Amino acid sequence: MAPTAHSPKPAGQATKHPALAMLRGALVAALVVGVNATAVSAVAAGLPGLWGALLGVLMVIVFSGAGLFALHLSRRSSPTMQLAIAMASYTGRIAIFGGLLALALNSDSLAKHVNLTVLGLVAMVVVIGWLAGEIWSWSRLRVPIYDLDKEVAA
Repeated sequence: MAPTAHSPKPAGQATKHPALAMLRGALVAALVVGVNATAVSAVAAGLPGLWGALLGVLMVIVFSGAGLFALHLSRRSSPTMQLAIAMASYTGRIAIFGGLLALALNSDSLAKHVNLTVLGLVAMVVVIGWLAGEIWSWSRLRVPIYDLDKEVAA
């Protein structure tokens, strides 16, 4: 089937930036889940629930998005370097998250204004939404199983 003016990609064309496509799908799913979870949290736990939910959504989007963005930036490097960047990104994000968690659990002013239970629950729900969006996006990518950049000798 020939490409038409309204189709974004002709059939058989590989996805140029898979990490960005996955980021876009995951972000949409996380925002849909996050907005609904924030609304429920605000009704159920009031203003502290709202702040906890918003903080949970923000944390998931920033930390999960940073990993996919790091993979996008490393897309032209060797597979070994991409793995190293992915592992360094993951390790760094976990270390930062652990530090922020330690600060949050020892902060009295944060506990006064933010419902930490709601924060944790919303973060878990949004992570599930993020992963579902990422998996859905990945399943629709056109990733070739061979190298398209090599010239074929006839």
